[in-house]
Amino acid sequence: MRFAVLAVAFACCSVLASEPGQPLDCSDWVFVEPGHSCTPWVPPHCSTVDPASPFCVPHLENTVMDNTAGQIATRLLPTGASCCNESGSCFPCSRFALVRYDGVAEQVIAYVDGRLSGNGGSDWLTGTQVDFDRNTGRLLVWLTSSGNGPGTYGNVSWVAAIGGFVTMFEVLQSFSPQPSLGFRVPVMPEGMPAADSFSTYYGPLTKPLDFTQANPLACSYPATAPAVGDYLSVSDPLPDPAPGTGRYYITAATYQGQTRYGRKTRGGQLSGRDPAQLPACVP
Repeated sequence: MRFAVLAVAFACCSVLASEPGQPLDCSDWVFVEPGHSCTPWVPPHCSTVDPASPFCVPHLENTVMDNTAGQIATRLLPTGASCCNESGSCFPCSRFALVRYDGVAEQVIAYVDGRLSGNGGSDWLTGTQVDFDRNTGRLLVWLTSSGNGPGTYGNVSWVAAIGGFVTMFEVLQSFSPQPSLGFRVPVMPEGMPAADSFSTYYGPLTKPLDFTQANPLACSYPATAPAVGDYLSVSDPLPDPAPGTGRYYITAATYQGQTRYGRKTRGGQLSGRDPAQLPACVP
């Protein structure tokens, strides 16, 4: 498996969707926009584990602004399929969607479709409350997975953390199964006003990490200066590290001849890493 530091890269693999008749969860999300992922933010069954917890109760906003000045909300969309309840009554299945409005048009970011449960009922997802962390580009969505039919689980409250939105400063990398490494261009890459290009490196996990021995994976991309929110990806043809070893990946941003990559903490003080330690990226 792969590892990463600083600009975090997660090992990803195909995830099977939940079984019919079970609560819809993160494995059921379909991401239309690349680079996003879903993880449970608080354990499911919030309402039964700690009903009084303020983090299990929708109490925030029903729309939020992201770092691209787009407005994000949830809404139900038709799917064209039919869902039936225990009495045999059928109705159009709903599609629970995350949508963004940019002032001109509405775009679907991701969705979860309702379905027949296989026990004479249906499973579906609802939720309206959202919150957005501008620094990390993470959206929290307060949700309820519902089901009916014999032996139904009823309503299960949980919170999804949807990652992969534009961040303020950090280059947050993620793996996709192709395999490739990708991220969205931050508003201020590594604290700079913009970025002319990015270069991605890799190296072995050692203690301490030695960035002078980093190896170029992709250099000075894209061909033209990227815009905030662009999703950039590079191919990763490297084999998995040998058992018991790991590999880090880190992406440096360059703007008007200045290069920055990641941060370090020493003596409780946070500072940027010395760009002179990073080898020149030569394709």
